[in-house]
Amino acid sequence: MASSQPQMEPHDLAESNAAINSQIQLQLYAAYIYLSMAFFCNQDQVALVNFALYFLCQSQKWMESTEKLFHLLIQRNGSLVLGRIADHDRHDWFDGLMAMECAFHLEKTLNQSLLQLYQLANSKGDAYLCNLLKRHFLQQQVEIIKEMGGYVTNLRQLGAPGNRLAEHIFDRLTLGESTKEN
Repeated sequence: MASSQPQMEPHDLAESNAAINSQIQLQLYAAYIYLSMAFFCNQDQVALVNFALYFLCQSQKWMESTEKLFHLLIQRNGSLVLGRIADHDRHDWFDGLMAMECAFHLEKTLNQSLLQLYQLANSKGDAYLCNLLKRHFLQQQVEIIKEMGGYVTNLRQLGAPGNRLAEHIFDRLTLGESTKEN
């Protein structure tokens, strides 16, 4: 099957494929962390059901986005190199605010990595990868970072973490409405 992508120099293609593999690793890590957050929030003693649904949705979104990069590697006859998913960060959240703050920082890290991948693709003249990133990743990252930043601010304004009721109100009213839309 012929690819509609212009031919790149073998070295440039190898460098791009390596960067795509790194991005895949980071995105799989994000999906893993979000899944962990979802299960944390769904525990009986935490009981933040809509936080759990929100984080589960984020995990699924990152898995779907990762599949786009898998397909790109296949189109380029690249090799998918899956390593061990890193588990060096702390996963013992104490409340919904802490989980949301962690998610916010995770999204900023993902955004930075995507921007670096875009810069590499641009410097190598890889218009196909640049367009893919613009169309399916970069604008969505701006939106999710803005959304999560607002969530963290709202939680703090409601009195979290000191006021446990604040998280439950936020869970029910804010996240409950947003999960209905998805």
